[in-house]
Amino acid sequence: MKPMVRIAVPEDAAKVREVYAYYIEHTEASYNETLKPLSAYTASIENLLEVYPFLIAEDEDSGTFLGFANAEPVRPQSGYRYSVELTIYLHPAAPQRHGIGKLLYEKLFAMLKEQGFVNAYGVVNAENNESLALHEHFGFTPVARLENVGCKHGKWLTCIWLHKQLNPPMNPPKPPIPFAEFRTCCTVDGKGRLL
Repeated sequence: MKPMVRIAVPEDAAKVREVYAYYIEHTEASYNETLKPLSAYTASIENLLEVYPFLIAEDEDSGTFLGFANAEPVRPQSGYRYSVELTIYLHPAAPQRHGIGKLLYEKLFAMLKEQGFVNAYGVVNAENNESLALHEHFGFTPVARLENVGCKHGKWLTCIWLHKQLNPPMNPPKPPIPFAEFRTCCTVDGKGRLL
């Protein structure tokens, strides 16, 4: 198995939805309890790619979908536009300990940094040790702990907000480059792999 990373396309929505469905149904990694229709995932990929990277990991040889990672707004108000919240999910059948999550995050952070974003946040269930370890590996530090903030599958859940500075804050701030513009600078090979 040789993982590669490429930029998402709207046609990836079915696989993204399939992966997310597993985490909604079987875990507390996501606090969502209902799965949105396929059209919502298609629209989400299209809309996010205007401003933020949305990346897909797949096996280079077989094309098997391995997972995805993306950035999105932290909050809807315009003053938060210099910061991003991250999402990362691996397919439940993806091989463990093969560096797929690390590869997705390496590519994602390189893009976000070049785009000019200042802060990245991960919001992780306090019991999700694998995700906490991944974020710690990339230098995230805990900045908040929200005790019993949600309830799913009959149990109360605590989440941890983690922070990573991507670029130093500047005065005056320079707006991040929208991904729709930035992606033209991304280097890809003939298979669409990000280099």
